[in-house]
Amino acid sequence: MTNNPLLVDAPAVRRARKFGADQDIEGASCLEGAGRAPSRPMAAMMAFICIAFTSIWGYVFISPDMPGLDPTIDYAWFVPTGPRFLAGWIALTLCLASAFYLVLRASPESWTRSAAIAAFIAQFVLKCVWAALFFAMRAPLPALFVMAIFFLCVVASLWLSAILDRRAGFLMAPYFSWAAFIFLLTLNTAASVGNFQPN
Repeated sequence: MTNNPLLVDAPAVRRARKFGADQDIEGASCLEGAGRAPSRPMAAMMAFICIAFTSIWGYVFISPDMPGLDPTIDYAWFVPTGPRFLAGWIALTLCLASAFYLVLRASPESWTRSAAIAAFIAQFVLKCVWAALFFAMRAPLPALFVMAIFFLCVVASLWLSAILDRRAGFLMAPYFSWAAFIFLLTLNTAASVGNFQPN
């Protein structure tokens, strides 16, 4: 029926073609599901799994109140502890998860979406590596190198997210501040243990 001249230029058909959902009106040729973003529940589940794993892994190593941390590490005065750390960690986790959800729900036709997802995944992995290096392996200099790359990934995530959805960009802003803070903390701690002297 889409060959019918009375229907081929109908507004509904033009909108369907614009968004890549063109299909035979009678249902004989259906492209449903091809090239579409994940559903809301699926996107929420994907964001939750990625953020939960990364955040829990990071919290185990990062929290200044966790037992077993190297006692020679003298945390800077600006490091929050106790309830302040937990409250900030939860708020940042929710902002990051919401931003990642919005990116996953963006149009798959945009190259920016693929780049943003790659930047998010890269920062998730790098954050885990940084936490292991900095706290578990007591290697502040390699951790500082990883943190520098992590910070660049966060900047890329913020920029690409803002292009896709302005709300995602706003949600990434607090996380960007946290990344700058944790980079400063890594530099300060590396200098305090004497393994690295900043210029």
